[in-house]
Amino acid sequence: MSIDPAAPLKTVHLVPEDSAIKRLCFDEATRTLRPNLVLVDRQGAVVFEINELGLKGDSRDQTRKLVVVWGDSVVFGVRRSWPCLLDALACGYQFLNGGIEADPYGNILRRAAGFNRSHSVALNLVMLGWHPWRLPSTLAPRQAGPGLLQRLRLRRTARTLRRNGASDPDLWPVHQQLRDELNAFLQTVPNTVLVTMPTALNRGILDRDLSSWFRGGDRDAVFTFAGDLPYSVEVQRHMFEHITERNAIVREVAQATGHPLVDLATVFDTARLTDFREDFFDVLHLRPRAYPKTAAAIHAGIKDLL
Repeated sequence: MSIDPAAPLKTVHLVPEDSAIKRLCFDEATRTLRPNLVLVDRQGAVVFEINELGLKGDSRDQTRKLVVVWGDSVVFGVRRSWPCLLDALACGYQFLNGGIEADPYGNILRRAAGFNRSHSVALNLVMLGWHPWRLPSTLAPRQAGPGLLQRLRLRRTARTLRRNGASDPDLWPVHQQLRDELNAFLQTVPNTVLVTMPTALNRGILDRDLSSWFRGGDRDAVFTFAGDLPYSVEVQRHMFEHITERNAIVREVAQATGHPLVDLATVFDTARLTDFREDFFDVLHLRPRAYPKTAAAIHAGIKDLL
C-alpha cells in the first residue's frame, strides 16, 4: 500500500477517561483543538478523530460543502457526538464538530470567526452553551468568598442593577457583554444559524431536591448533576436561570437580526415528560441515544438553507 506524502501525519492515542479527553486534545496556547489526532479504544477501533482542520470529525471532503457546528461540550458530545449524523440527512454537505468542552462563549465566537476568515464555510451553527458561569456571592463557599470590601461593592452593584431591572445581578454583566459580542459576530459571519441550549431542568422541578433521582450506569442510564459541581437546590435554581436568560438573549438577537434560530431548548423541554432524565445524562448534556433526535431537529430547522 502506497502512502500519500501530502497527507497529514496523524497521531494515535488510546482514548482516556472522559474527564481527561480535553487535556489530551486541547491546545492551551491557541485555545483550539490539536489537529490530526485519532483516539481509539483498547480493541483498536476508532472512537473519534480531530481532523486536519482542528475540528472533530472525518477529514475534510472537498466534494461537499462545509457546515460547522460551534459550541461547548453539548456540541463536542460523547464519542462521535451528533453533528456528524447530519451528513446522512443533507446530501452534498459535510458537518464538522467545532465543540470544545467547557469553552466560554467568547472563545466559541473567536474560533468561529477566525475559521471563517481562513476557510470556505457554507453555514455555521452556533450554540453558545453556558460558560462562563459562576456561583453568585451568596452561594459561593465561605472559604472562597470575597473579602469585606468586595462584598460591599457586590451589594452596591446588586442594588443598582436591581433598580435597573436586571433579573440576576451576578449574571447581568456577563449577559450584556454576550449580547454585544454576539451582535458583532453576526455582522462579521452572517451565514450563521443560532441554536439554543437544552437542559433537563424545568420550572416544575426547579425547587425540588433532585438528588434521589441521581443514579449510576453508562451514558444511557446514568444521571448526575453537573460534572463534579456539588449539588444543592439553590445552585440548581441559579444554573437554570442562567441558561434560561442566555437562551432568551439568543432568541432575541435572532429575531432582531433576522438570523435563523433552531430552538433546541424547546425541542428538549422536559416539562411535559414523566421522567426529565429521559434525554439527558446530567442536567446539561444529552444522552447518546438522543443524538438522532438532536440531528433531526437541527436538520428540520436548516433544511431550507441547504
